[in-house]
Amino acid sequence: MEEILTMNDVAKLLKISRSKAYSLTREKGFPKIKIGKCIRVKQKELMKWLHI
Repeated sequence: MEEILTMNDVAKLLKISRSKAYSLTREKGFPKIKIGKCIRVKQKELMKWLHI
């Protein structure tokens, strides 16, 4: 099963602040999933977006 990350998880993974992680969601092509007011990110798609 694919790992789904919260924005706190994204911040920890990338070693950035939580607010910077939320800023990334406004970047073109950022692989976010909106569930109501919550934002989630598939880890595999995030790594692809980062070109890792």
